Amino acid sequence: MNKSDSVRITDNPAQARYCHDNHIPYIVWLHDGNRSDSFPSGAFCVENKDDISERDFDRVYRRAKGLPWDIAETERLMVREITVEDVPRLYELYADKTVTRYMEPLFEDISQEIEYTREYIKNIYGFYGYGMWVIVLKSTGEVIGRVGLEYREGHDGLEFGAMLGRNYRGRGYAHEAGCAVLEYGKTELSCRCFYAIVHKENKASRNMCERLGMKASGSVFQKGREYIRYCTI
Repeated sequence: MNKSDSVRITDNPAQARYCHDNHIPYIVWLHDGNRSDSFPSGAFCVENKDDISERDFDRVYRRAKGLPWDIAETERLMVREITVEDVPRLYELYADKTVTRYMEPLFEDISQEIEYTREYIKNIYGFYGYGMWVIVLKSTGEVIGRVGLEYREGHDGLEFGAMLGRNYRGRGYAHEAGCAVLEYGKTELSCRCFYAIVHKENKASRNMCERLGMKASGSVFQKGREYIRYCTI
C-alpha cells in the first residue's frame, strides 16, 4: 500500500476534526489563511507540502490506525513502539526476579497493565512521539526487552532506560539497542543531553551506561534507595 494515497492533506479545521474523530490519517497544511484556526491536538502539521516525506506519511497512517512506529534497526535488533499484544510477553520477561530487583514490576493484574499500555500509547507516544519501546530480535521476532527515552519534569535532557530478559544478556544486545536509541534521540529528537538513574548495586546497568559514553554525576535518593545519576557530556 502506498501510504501517501491513504493520508489526507487538509487546511480546513472542520475536515481535520472529522478525520481525527474517525481515525482517518491526515496532515494539516498550515498557511497564512489558517494559522489562527484551531486544529485537533496532536495533529501533524506542515508549512510546505513538498517537505512531507514517505516516512511522514507512514507514521501518520500508523498513528491513525493504531499501528506501532518502527524506531530503529540494527544488524540484529528492531526497536519499535509497544503494542497491547506485547503485554503477555512482558510478563514472561518480568517473571524473572533479576529483572525486578532494581526496577518497578508490572501490575499484578494483567488487565491493569493492558489499560496502562493503551493509555501510554495514546498519551505518551501520541503527545511526545517517543517513550519506552520494545526490543525485538530480528532472527525470531521475539520481544526480548525494553529501551527508550522519557521526559521527566525537573531534569535536563531525556532519561534513558533499558531492560533485557535474562536469557538474552551477555550478547551485546543492550548496548546495541542503546546506541541506536541514543542516536535516534540526537538525530530525530534534536536532543544532546541524556541521563540515566541506576541503582548503585546494579553493576551491569552501570557498566552499560559507561559503555554508552555516560559518566557518573552524583547520587540520587528515591524511596530510601541510593541511585547513581549518569549523564552524557
